[in-house]
Amino acid sequence: RSKHEEIELVSLEEFYSEAPTEISRPDITLTEPHQQTLARLDWELEQRKRLAERYKECLTIKEKILKEIEVKKEYLSSLQPRLNSIMQ
Repeated sequence: RSKHEEIELVSLEEFYSEAPTEISRPDITLTEPHQQTLARLDWELEQRKRLAERYKECLTIKEKILKEIEVKKEYLSSLQPRLNSIMQ
């Protein structure tokens, strides 16, 4: 058994429809199962790299939003004493 057998790869139909031809190489991979598996693993790696990059971008956006929320909370908490002084 090989380690790659533990990875759930996309279906062959999805692989050939979504993967670029430089990775899928249908002229070679349709007749050679070993090359097909290698190409599917390459595609899986590309997808995981892309998702990891997207994840990092989302984390950056999340941090920015959390900072904005903190600033707004501070403003709102300082608003109550000012309102009290105006009422007096």
